[in-house]
Amino acid sequence: MFAPVNQGIRRISTSKVAYTMCWPSNEFGPDRVQRTFMFNGIKVAASKTMGNQMAACTVMFQAGSRHEVCDDLGVSHFLRVMSAASSQGCSSFSKVRVLQQLGAHLTCTSTRQYTAYTLACPPPLFPDIKYYLLDTATRGCFNDWDISDVRPHIRDDLTRLSPEQRVIDLVQKAAFSGPLSNSIYCEEDRINDISHSKMCNFVHQNFRTCECTVASVGLPFEETLKVADKIDTQQRRMGESACCYAESRPKRGFESHDLGSCSETWIAAVLPGCGTMDFGRLMKLAVVAEACGTGNVSQGQHDTDRVGQGALSDFSKDIFTDYRAFNISYFETGLFGIVGKSLASNACTTAKNVVCFLSKLDCLTEDQLELGRRRLKLALAQEYDNCVAESHSLALQLANNVQFNNVQELLASVDCIPIEELSATVKNLSSKKCDMALAIVGDLGAAPHDKELLNF
Repeated sequence: MFAPVNQGIRRISTSKVAYTMCWPSNEFGPDRVQRTFMFNGIKVAASKTMGNQMAACTVMFQAGSRHEVCDDLGVSHFLRVMSAASSQGCSSFSKVRVLQQLGAHLTCTSTRQYTAYTLACPPPLFPDIKYYLLDTATRGCFNDWDISDVRPHIRDDLTRLSPEQRVIDLVQKAAFSGPLSNSIYCEEDRINDISHSKMCNFVHQNFRTCECTVASVGLPFEETLKVADKIDTQQRRMGESACCYAESRPKRGFESHDLGSCSETWIAAVLPGCGTMDFGRLMKLAVVAEACGTGNVSQGQHDTDRVGQGALSDFSKDIFTDYRAFNISYFETGLFGIVGKSLASNACTTAKNVVCFLSKLDCLTEDQLELGRRRLKLALAQEYDNCVAESHSLALQLANNVQFNNVQELLASVDCIPIEELSATVKNLSSKKCDMALAIVGDLGAAPHDKELLNF
């Protein structure tokens, strides 16, 4: 039923000269990663780490808001919120009480590209509670009364949406025409339109085994296979064609959202980037983003810490103004951009700085790019210290046919990027300044319009 799995054999020497080679390696990260695929198309991977106090298992479907059609817009937001609702095998009460009493937690994450369900718990408990993960990911009921119960939560999500989250969501709507312009949040006027039939139809059409990956960290490979073996959406089998993404074309759009007079203002500008299918260029863009500055690299620092964080820190003159670069990638395309925030009184200056910096990325020096390389390596090493983040990363690697057995291999791939190629990447980004898309959230009366921004 399963494809053969190749397992490494540890070499052990009994000679006095090399007896220390018998001890476990002190390298940081997973000891090994085992991978296979099942006949129904599910891809499976398990990362064996030594001494983990917490383990995580992720069931990921390549189905997000980009797969929503006119009748289904907003369904992915409901799926995310309803992960805590009752399913076929367990009630919402048991999910809350049993899992919390055992020190475990179940989460759902959805983007435009994928929907992922992750269970984190102490490793010895996983065989007994893995059915909560399976039940939530593949056996949702979507009862009408549950949908009615979560509608207030959906409205609360829209109310509590931070300006930064809103501007990042809007700038993607401004940058794409097609499915990738669909928001990951349900619009207010569509909340009452989501029904049991629409949610079941979305899951039936998109939660397919050929688009499913199962990844775990800190669990035996056999336990991960048992989880994958229980997933059967009865939609597609090996040999049938996989999902084809509807085309999304770039556009030079402008989106805005008014928060009222004198409110904090956020400005985002993006250029066309690259998708995960071009992993080499994606790593180069990640280095460029770190060279620009993506935020504090030290954990525990607060937002008002004015320690220099990359080239963008030169524009931060006070504690109310901040800038950071970001890189968003989907399967076939992506975005590279800059987001800035400031008081309404400084909105024009902040918008000008964002647009001008993004238009002149080729001014980044080789020293700044080398600093970005080191910052990226630090960020990757910190992520591998989190079992949930590592489980998500492993599932995404399977979905995009990328393989890294440990963090050392990933860091080595960053070191192998020539500085000349990084310089060529920033020049290529700067040449796309005519394709810039913009979004503003805050005091629209104080912020410039898109035509004014493009004249800077």
